[in-house]
Amino acid sequence: PRGLLQAMLDLRVLAPPAELRSLVADRFASLAALPDAEFSHVPYVVLLLHAVEEWSAAHAGAHPSSYAQKKEVRALLETYRRPHLLSDTNIEEALAAANTALSRPEPSRALSSLLASARGRLSGLAAEVHAATARGEEAPAGQRTLLSFWLMAASLQAYVAGEGGGLLPASGALPDMTADTATYVQLQELYARQARADVAAVAAHAAHIASLESLPSDLAPLAELTRFCKNAPHLAVLRFRSVEEEYAADAPVAAELTRALAADDPSCAILYILLRASQAFAAQRGHAPGFADADVESDMPALRLCVAEQLKRLGLNGERPCPVSDDWVAEYCRWGGAETHNIASVLGGVAAQEAIKAVTRQYVPLNNTFLFNGSNGVTAVYEL
Repeated sequence: PRGLLQAMLDLRVLAPPAELRSLVADRFASLAALPDAEFSHVPYVVLLLHAVEEWSAAHAGAHPSSYAQKKEVRALLETYRRPHLLSDTNIEEALAAANTALSRPEPSRALSSLLASARGRLSGLAAEVHAATARGEEAPAGQRTLLSFWLMAASLQAYVAGEGGGLLPASGALPDMTADTATYVQLQELYARQARADVAAVAAHAAHIASLESLPSDLAPLAELTRFCKNAPHLAVLRFRSVEEEYAADAPVAAELTRALAADDPSCAILYILLRASQAFAAQRGHAPGFADADVESDMPALRLCVAEQLKRLGLNGERPCPVSDDWVAEYCRWGGAETHNIASVLGGVAAQEAIKAVTRQYVPLNNTFLFNGSNGVTAVYEL
């Protein structure tokens, strides 16, 4: 989708590489002096660079960051229009890309946390491998994959803290834009060279860190490291737990459920508690709450007791008032454990989607427990 593509743009408008600055200075120093034919083919990244430079000069060298400031840059772009030109597609492209292109490719908070922990995780894994080797044992299955990931993450962190100046490596991708063929190819090669140079810097860090940790030098192959750097903004570590671990008496789920119950729509968290209570109810009585129409009213008190037991088991018994109201208990009993076709089709589709992710190893899987409230179409994912 176009929106997703724009969100992934990395044109370095706020931190242009030296080669890009040189190109603009040599060929596009004065937009006003360009003939109409040339001006109408100025790539929008060049227009953005000019607008940002003009804005920064008027704001003591600062860079636009807020939405209001980016609107001011858009206003500057509007002044570049030449009313007599029938086509100013490049101006429109610059305006459309302004919000996403005027961002520094910095690690997100979650990614920063992941990278900050990388060297420690790598050192711990390396120590385990060296200890196993000293005992004459083979490293556990999958250990090499873990070492490779954390080595690349630690190398990326070293790059961000060093040569990157707080920025992630360049992706090297250039979107389609209005430009003559020669200029577009020149820009394409420029961004690709910058990406290769950034990967080379990360690779140098990887070789150095591997040497310090006495690890094999081939843990971060160039092709894999290139893919790692290109997708760096989307790196994530998901730590899954089995159902047995989730249901253990000491499972650390209270904090996650407390957060979920405080959300604007806590319905999925309430349903999770009711599902756990319903399982306890069925284990005691051999049927779901309200399974028989005649038992709906009589099953409600028993289900309330199961809810109270589950709240205590989940570490939520201190919640006041009780997050699961009598209305929720009554509605759950009225439902009677029915497996309706529409809910089954939604959950079946989600399960199929997750299976495809696992088989193809593409896209980010759901992180632990997924819930769907069919009454209002709300979904939630909890790390339980």
